[in-house]
Amino acid sequence: MTTWEQFLQWFATSWIASALRVALGYVLATMVAEFEKVGSFDFTNWKSWVIGAIVIATPIILRALNPADTAYGFKAKG
Repeated sequence: MTTWEQFLQWFATSWIASALRVALGYVLATMVAEFEKVGSFDFTNWKSWVIGAIVIATPIILRALNPADTAYGFKAKG
């Protein structure tokens, strides 16, 4: 298995990658909404983007901390 294939496997199954995908999706959606409102990308609101990304990724992180969760928990296969 090549390094790229290993990365893709990790990206498809890791709870960390899942949390990152959700957080980056939130940031992108927020940036696009702000661009629509203001007409340009204004990075002065970066703190609200980071806080929102953390909040929206929290359920995935909590699932990972749950050892009984068969998909993401520490006892999950994979």
